[in-house]
Amino acid sequence: MFRSNTILASVTAAVLAAAAATPALADTATGTIAVALNVTNACVVNGAGSASANLGSLGSIQFPDQPGIFGNVDGQLIGSLGTLQVQCSPNVAPVLTIGSGANDNAGKRRMASNGNTVAYRLFTDSARTNEIGIGQQLPLGTMSTAAVSVPIYARVTSAGQLLAAGSYTDTVQVTLTW
Repeated sequence: MFRSNTILASVTAAVLAAAAATPALADTATGTIAVALNVTNACVVNGAGSASANLGSLGSIQFPDQPGIFGNVDGQLIGSLGTLQVQCSPNVAPVLTIGSGANDNAGKRRMASNGNTVAYRLFTDSARTNEIGIGQQLPLGTMSTAAVSVPIYARVTSAGQLLAAGSYTDTVQVTLTW
């Protein structure tokens, strides 16, 4: 019995010595972590970001089929969201430039088919009175958080000339700067 009391006393003394050697956690220190994000002005067109320099296809103007001679035929730009939609960071004042087409000649926009051409015009209004010249800039004003609709209308006529049958096309360059 003496031996078990001695072992118990030795174990108890060892546990108490170990507990006394462990420091008490009585102090607290605090610090900070810096978190940062730099956001630059940006714009999106038709809901697609403009992080790259290529906006891709913004839509198309498809005139209905016509016989070789025809009067005024109207069309309108139709994109993925209907009209062209531009949305930029608040307080940004973007400018849309409607550039040249692949077949421009003598200051006129033209569609081409197998060497034949037909002139067409672009406008900012449905009455087709405000023509968009080649390289014309369209200031879109100072942005809020809402998208701005930019309708683009078109008109083509054979101007009394008999046109050769074919699929007449053109591709107009558009640039958005902010």
